[in-house]
Amino acid sequence: MDSPNGRLSAPGLRRLKRKSGRIDCYWVAEKEDITKGFRPKTVRLRADFDTEEGYLYIAEQCQRLQMQLRMWRDGLRSTSARSAYGTVAWLCESFLLDEASPLRERRRDTQIFYERYIKIITQTFGKVDLGTVTGIKIRAWHKEWSVLGERGAYACIQTLRRIVNYGCELAQKDGDPCLRLATVLSKMEFKAPKGRKKRVTHDLVMAFRPKAHEKGRASIALAVTLQFDLGLRQKDVIGEWVRAGDGSRDGIMDGEWRWQIGLTWAHIDSDWILRKPTSKSNGNEIAEHDLKAYPESLVLLQMIPQDQRVGPVILDEGSGKPYRKAHFARTFRKIAKDASWPNDVWNMDSRAGAVSEAFEAGAEPADVMKAATHTQISTTMGYNRGGVVQSNRVAELRLAKRSKSNG
Repeated sequence: MDSPNGRLSAPGLRRLKRKSGRIDCYWVAEKEDITKGFRPKTVRLRADFDTEEGYLYIAEQCQRLQMQLRMWRDGLRSTSARSAYGTVAWLCESFLLDEASPLRERRRDTQIFYERYIKIITQTFGKVDLGTVTGIKIRAWHKEWSVLGERGAYACIQTLRRIVNYGCELAQKDGDPCLRLATVLSKMEFKAPKGRKKRVTHDLVMAFRPKAHEKGRASIALAVTLQFDLGLRQKDVIGEWVRAGDGSRDGIMDGEWRWQIGLTWAHIDSDWILRKPTSKSNGNEIAEHDLKAYPESLVLLQMIPQDQRVGPVILDEGSGKPYRKAHFARTFRKIAKDASWPNDVWNMDSRAGAVSEAFEAGAEPADVMKAATHTQISTTMGYNRGGVVQSNRVAELRLAKRSKSNG
């Protein structure tokens, strides 16, 4: 349809006159495209057709929607997403469902993280057209997501960055909304949540172990001790269960679930040297420890009979198989409560406890970094939560220097 003065066309525009005399304007997709699955079918255009300013807005929206329809016809849409093409929800679903999505390469825990925050994004702003998103609108979204807390809001923003980056991979021409949004997001800064300050201490581990044994959970006593002594992540000790998906029955199976990543006796040689590929690095980094240097862990390992030293090191006493993550977490928390652990000290803080204790003992940063299998010292320092002890040691060194200077 042409504009009143012939300056700008509005493809797909339909006007509907109501009984009251009011005229409503809609953009309407063609029936053939709707039948083949194009969405949205119609879009209400809320502007006054009879004014030049209102018509200009209507025409621009019609042209944008028609361009999306042409792109859809050209096969540039995701073959997996079910939401209206060109919306935030469509891009989120493409990221989650497309076979080519980089999410497929991530571990299941990472996928669950993205799924959680993508669900929030789509529930709140999924129907928004990507072409209408601006930096001001994104900042308003962040403010609304703040009801989830500082960490939740930041996680939504980081997830949005990731799915928009994937949208750039789908883009076929200059001017694609995702290319523009990626640039906008790269210029925007949001306050990152404060890092955790809690840590597990040796005293807490000492209190935990007897309580775990009282509950018949020697396995969890060993898991917590290994995490604290060696600075290992929980996943690298107890492993994780993932859907097999490939039809094979290789490895340790429980129905369609396969256990992977966890610590096995194959990672410990006859001289009690542990070499464990880490999950965070996808096996590229190896945690290497001489267990003879960690007597508490070594004693607990040696308590396991020789004929049982095969397969996973940590086994659920109830099922005889490796722990499910949720069951381990619930059982750990009950024991921790009995051992008088503070509620805000978590099992994941064992790694920070290991790093902090090492620095407090005067270990060289490069050695701590190696022990923690970090590739950057800044990462290691992020786990260092022993401020007072270390600042006291600095004070002692400074006082000693003054004393020496003063004779």
